[in-house]
Amino acid sequence: MKPAYPFWTAAALAGSLLMAAPVARAVEFAPSGFGTVGYAVSDRPYAYQRFIDDQGSFKRDTVLGGQLDVKFNPEWSATAQVMLAPALDSDEKWDLTATWAFLSWRPNNDWLVRVGKQRVPIYLNSENRDVGQTYDMARLPIEMYGISPSTDFNGVYVSRSWLPDLGELTLDVFTGQAGLTARFHSRDMGADFLSVRTTVTGSVLTLRTPASSWRLGLHHTVTRRRDGQPLPSAYPYVDLGGGLGFYQVAGAGIGTTASIVNDLITLGSDITVAPNWRLVTELARNIQRRTDNGANTAGGYVALLHKMDRFTPYVSYARLRSMGDPVRVVKQLDASVVPGFVPGADLINASQRIAADAIALYDQASVAIGASYALTPQSKLKAEWMRTRIGNRSAMVDSPAGGEVVRHQGIQVLSLNYSFVF
Repeated sequence: MKPAYPFWTAAALAGSLLMAAPVARAVEFAPSGFGTVGYAVSDRPYAYQRFIDDQGSFKRDTVLGGQLDVKFNPEWSATAQVMLAPALDSDEKWDLTATWAFLSWRPNNDWLVRVGKQRVPIYLNSENRDVGQTYDMARLPIEMYGISPSTDFNGVYVSRSWLPDLGELTLDVFTGQAGLTARFHSRDMGADFLSVRTTVTGSVLTLRTPASSWRLGLHHTVTRRRDGQPLPSAYPYVDLGGGLGFYQVAGAGIGTTASIVNDLITLGSDITVAPNWRLVTELARNIQRRTDNGANTAGGYVALLHKMDRFTPYVSYARLRSMGDPVRVVKQLDASVVPGFVPGADLINASQRIAADAIALYDQASVAIGASYALTPQSKLKAEWMRTRIGNRSAMVDSPAGGEVVRHQGIQVLSLNYSFVF
């Protein structure tokens, strides 16, 4: 995603500058930075999660970021963050993007209002997902952290906190927009990128106690193409007679929709189950509406971590699976092959493959064993072995050009990361 500065971001930055002028003597500046240098290699020649293959890559996990927090007075502050990471609209480039840029108003300890570009609080680690030093896993499970249609937004965020006897209870409500780039990969055309704009509205309830954290989220998103063109929603069947036919996947006659709607329900918990033992679980249901061709998924993970001084080993299991109409449509497209004597058979069959590959279908499960070692309070070294089992297919796998869809295969991944903050 290219850096963009729509109304809310511009308003936050402008407000910060206006606030700073009359109170320059009282302004407090707090610069910080973070980064991860990560290497991952698999035992397969095709790409998994865009960059991981048997040649190895630093691009899957490596990021570098900087942040500036400015406190004008006890009520007003501003935050700006930039990050260098692989581009979302290209598999070759790196981009420097503004990931945070917001103005905060805290009238008292119970209320917080933010305006600008900020992170959607979907997951337990939403706010710190790019800061690898803050968690012990080599990477947060993609089966959970890769399914949201939007992770950032430009808009308004309101937070209200209470302090009941059991802990701290916080309700977050937010709304705004995000410019995104969706990536698709087909065996015939390689990687393709589509620019979309998403409107996101949601609420999150979080409970923190001395021994646990709980989070329940409800999110509603509406996604449209940036160029205003409709999105395909259904492919009609063309009957050629004699038991032959195919699905029309382009041109006049296909079903279309101006927007795609997602309703996302998330539930997470981080519990201390015994001294130095933590059990972390997150679950999500992503319900997609107005199309038969989208991601309609259920996913989640469970991880057990044991802290032993500086050393924290862990084991995790994650699962992600599509259901409903997308599974049916991909199955129909995979089975749609016309014989060579039909005029234009090669073009028709290619269209069926491309359409099937473009649907974000998931059927995979992963087991990971790893550990982190705190070199200093500001840095961690992490290592992980992960085995992912692909079922029917997974959009996280780039199936080889001209080959069959990768299905019913295992992928082993070794990762070594160094994460730091300063």
